[in-house]
Amino acid sequence: MSTAQDQFIALIKASKPVEPAVLNSIFDQLPPIRPDQVLGEWNGGFFDTGHHVGDTLNEIRWVGKSFKSVDDVDPVIIDKDGERTSWGKWGFATLKEMVYRGVVSTTMIYDDRPVFDHFRYVNDKLIAGIMEGKTLGDDFFFYLER
Repeated sequence: MSTAQDQFIALIKASKPVEPAVLNSIFDQLPPIRPDQVLGEWNGGFFDTGHHVGDTLNEIRWVGKSFKSVDDVDPVIIDKDGERTSWGKWGFATLKEMVYRGVVSTTMIYDDRPVFDHFRYVNDKLIAGIMEGKTLGDDFFFYLER
């Protein structure tokens, strides 16, 4: 029987549309992650669930996130002429441990937007994420890789 981690990795590798219910089920089985475990530079990807945030991220050439410290996070790093740079239009963020779906794990809180990114541990080089907020509609599912 495959673990939630194995299932999450398989969905990334499949690179095809995924139902949010499937991603929710897997996410809820993943273990928590501490803020100190996410510090550093991460490359990003997301699942094709038809969510409008995916179109925006493709348009701006999103490549990941930069966690300089728990109080200094650049949530939207883009590819500008082959270089990783801050997009800046969604502001900055901080990391806190918060309860999400009954689990205390790391959450990234945007400074200037009513948006939260909740993280769970997949392995030392892969994190699962759900972006949620009042203005987003449905949850947006993504992942970060070192």
